[in-house]
Amino acid sequence: MCKEQTRGTELIITDANVAPLYLNEAISSIESCGLACDSYTIPSGEESKSFETYIKIIEYASLISLTRTDGIVALGGGMVGDIAGFVAATYMRGINFYQVPTTLLAAVDSSVGGKSAINTCFGKNLVGAFHKAKFVLQDTALLASEDDYVLMDGYAEIIKTACISRSDDLFEKLESGNFDIQEIIDDCVAVKTYYVEKDENDSGIRHMLNYGHTLAHALEKLSSYEIGHGHAVAKGIAFTASLSYDLGWCSIECRDRIHALLEKFGYDLSIDFPACDIANAMAGDKKRAGDAIKFIVSSDIGQSKIKLITLAQIGEILATYSEICPESAAISHRGAPLFAPTRSVSAPPSKSYLHREIIAAMLSGSDLCLDAKELSDDIIATYEAVKIISNHTNCSALGNLESSIVSSDDKLILECKESGSTLRFLLPIVAALGLNAEFKLTGRLRERPMQQLISQLERHGASITISDSGSISISASSSHITPGEYNFANPESSQYITGLLFALPLLNGDSVIRILNNLESSAYVMMTLDVLGKYGIKVDYAHTNKEWVFNVPGNQKYIYSASTPDGDWSNAAFLLALGALGNSPIRVRNLPLPSMQGDMNILDLLEDFGVTINCYPDILDVNGGSIDVFPCRNLRAINSINASGFPDLVPIIALVASLANGTTVINHAERLRYKESDRLASTCSVLRNLGANIEETKDGLIIEGVDTLRGSYEGNGYGDHRIIMMIAVSSLISDGIVRIHEASAVAKSYPNFFEVIKLLGFDDNLELV
Repeated sequence: MCKEQTRGTELIITDANVAPLYLNEAISSIESCGLACDSYTIPSGEESKSFETYIKIIEYASLISLTRTDGIVALGGGMVGDIAGFVAATYMRGINFYQVPTTLLAAVDSSVGGKSAINTCFGKNLVGAFHKAKFVLQDTALLASEDDYVLMDGYAEIIKTACISRSDDLFEKLESGNFDIQEIIDDCVAVKTYYVEKDENDSGIRHMLNYGHTLAHALEKLSSYEIGHGHAVAKGIAFTASLSYDLGWCSIECRDRIHALLEKFGYDLSIDFPACDIANAMAGDKKRAGDAIKFIVSSDIGQSKIKLITLAQIGEILATYSEICPESAAISHRGAPLFAPTRSVSAPPSKSYLHREIIAAMLSGSDLCLDAKELSDDIIATYEAVKIISNHTNCSALGNLESSIVSSDDKLILECKESGSTLRFLLPIVAALGLNAEFKLTGRLRERPMQQLISQLERHGASITISDSGSISISASSSHITPGEYNFANPESSQYITGLLFALPLLNGDSVIRILNNLESSAYVMMTLDVLGKYGIKVDYAHTNKEWVFNVPGNQKYIYSASTPDGDWSNAAFLLALGALGNSPIRVRNLPLPSMQGDMNILDLLEDFGVTINCYPDILDVNGGSIDVFPCRNLRAINSINASGFPDLVPIIALVASLANGTTVINHAERLRYKESDRLASTCSVLRNLGANIEETKDGLIIEGVDTLRGSYEGNGYGDHRIIMMIAVSSLISDGIVRIHEASAVAKSYPNFFEVIKLLGFDDNLELV
């Protein structure tokens, strides 16, 4: 081990098993070369390949003043080589490194190729670096101390190499049983060197070296590393051979020869962990990309291919193998799906985003292309009103308001139906454009608060009248409302702020929106700012516990920016509840993860109720996230829920709470009194009919959980789309029949909701009259 230098220090890293056998001899060898030598011994076992051990070695290297001209020597098996290599790669940004493998596994695999790593609680080798050893000392005499179990770890890696070696020569040597171990080591090093030289940074063909390892790493983790690496690899190889044949990628002869060779070497190929646990553990594999893993499969003896297999497919495949325990208990792992539920549905497009996108597109002089089949009544109201406004406005000239109005004499008739968003978003815009318009309102929209917004617009030049029938007419006495300060104290709706944020950039001067005290549903205002930013509109804001301030520069111009609308968390909440309350899991796709929609809080709420949820985002598409929800029979109450940021969730939260053990209190939901129905009263009434123990408060609900809902329901759900959807979900857990009259009111937000319910098979106890 002599180097061309006469001074320096080498730090030997070894473990408690190897140190008594070879450490003194190694120290003597190094010192005979005129070098100083020190050593650090770590506990044996995979548990030592950790952050804690890594830090201790780094600190010891600093204590002995190791420098960049010195080196690290790994004396031991793969665990020692991995962590010593990571120390060498990172200490002082990299120092010299040398490998002296003392196990067959390390000799044929881990000592070659320059990989180093440590484990985390989420998986094996998730943190590491590439750092080549200056040399590797291969001495078969050092392998003499290995017991049979550890020696078999090495032979499994040799069999793996034979499966990917690009010829059948090595495989046939192992089949014959007539081979020289040094020759076999040399063959394995040659195969690994080929792949490493082709792909040094492990971004392509080098993945072949992971044959059998995806399952192996999962089994190691699940066994707390009591299963040796090679023994886990042997199980992984057997599974991969079976998988490759079953999916048509290799012949039955190839599969059987691989299985026979593993059995010849005496490996136990049984797998004693539930398939769902294995699928979860695989989700932490470093070869994962989004919701898929690069899986190395057999195509022939010595030949392999890289296939992309989704985690959901892996879970389903695992469940079909008789040697794997098939139990599908819902045990979750961060970021991983369990089995792909057979019931799966896409979330509808976000109503909240669509309102904003339609308006921003109009103000940029463009039209948003929409799928008419998915449009709710509210969105249709906004879309049709916007078309009328754009026909009277040259939006491409909005930088100059005076020349942007094509016709200001005609009174525009804008049908809002029951859409509060349509009314509150467009009223300030019409005022900013200087148009004369009448907003037609139907249903309870006539009763919903508007005065705070109207007062602010009137203070800045608008003339607004409210008719006996409840319609709102507006005209501008000086062509357009004026820029300046718009002040609110505890605004009744965040929609007032959104409407002004759309309108004020069009004015010929700067404006400020000042909100004292609380801004309810602030997440929706953030959503507005997100859309405005996409269309080139700049707004600065700041807030404290007592005040929000939005600074809105004037004379801005909207620039069209097409984007795919997010999935709707408000409506998805009812779908997710189906999975929690039903008898089988459900997957809801096309949800943004993360999301600015406040109703994404349904995930936290369901988990607080005790529901198992798996979320996995699409790495390429933020809108492509999927959620798996599993049935829960032991729901637990939530002591206090502040619903101010997600009032639309209250009906479905109350339904879940009705079966939760204990008392759930929902408060700060007083705005629900002014929705399509008084939702606090209607939720309470419906759930009482169904058998829930529930009562109203001034601003919320108190629900004492019961074992089951023994009642029934028949009625029109107060003509409220969210109440009707809640009633539909309740049919899963109600002893009595649930009959809904005039269910078409769901079209306000989710027109094909009942088609989805039927498609998913959740309509057995539900009748639509």
